[in-house]
Amino acid sequence: MRGSPKERAAVRRSFHRMNNKEKAEYILTYYKLPLFTAFVVLAVGISSLVHTLTKKEPVLYTAYVNTVFGEDMMQMMADDFLEDIGLDLRKNEVLVYKDLYIDEDPSSENHQYVYASKMKILGAISAKQMDVALMNDNAYSQMSASGLLMDMDTVLKDDAQLYEELRPYLTEGTVILEDNSIEYSLNEADVYESVTEQQVNAIDVSEFPVFRNAGIDGNLYIGVIGNTPRVEKVRAFLAYLLNVK
Repeated sequence: MRGSPKERAAVRRSFHRMNNKEKAEYILTYYKLPLFTAFVVLAVGISSLVHTLTKKEPVLYTAYVNTVFGEDMMQMMADDFLEDIGLDLRKNEVLVYKDLYIDEDPSSENHQYVYASKMKILGAISAKQMDVALMNDNAYSQMSASGLLMDMDTVLKDDAQLYEELRPYLTEGTVILEDNSIEYSLNEADVYESVTEQQVNAIDVSEFPVFRNAGIDGNLYIGVIGNTPRVEKVRAFLAYLLNVK
């Protein structure tokens, strides 16, 4: 409060003579901005505290590419998986990228959606926030060709038993090592040419008991993203899907 000592003393005496309603009106009139600032600071502090206390740690990042699952199936691949490996659902989560759709030759109607999905996939991979992708034939073909999937020998090399259990379901995909797609798209080459190799980079999970009666059209594959830092959790997820009913 500004003013001379006498002025401040007079204001205090006047304030003490006010009734409660007058005091409240006085405070709101002369201290509105400081009170508002204090309220904002308090609200931000409480919000930050609540966020810290309730924030969940992503244990696994999964993506559904060209595939759609019902709520029960999604819960089975998220919360039920976490419970199966003994993690607290209040502190942990499986982060899921849903409704992703990619197409090698999209129509004009869904071109923007396909482009947005590809950017989301590449962005998540770049941030190391995508570990496994569940894909149909079309999506698997494209993600394999782009070299986004890890060789399954690398994924399973530290778990011989799981490797043997999954061996019948391991799948080879074509990986493009180099090509002239840019020159071809710019009409600088008459013929598209590429150098490819076959890699065992996915698991055909179509016949897993949990997916057998899930109403999924065609084959369903799981691929592991090449730069995932959570290979151990990926193996736990694969083992869980293989054995869950």
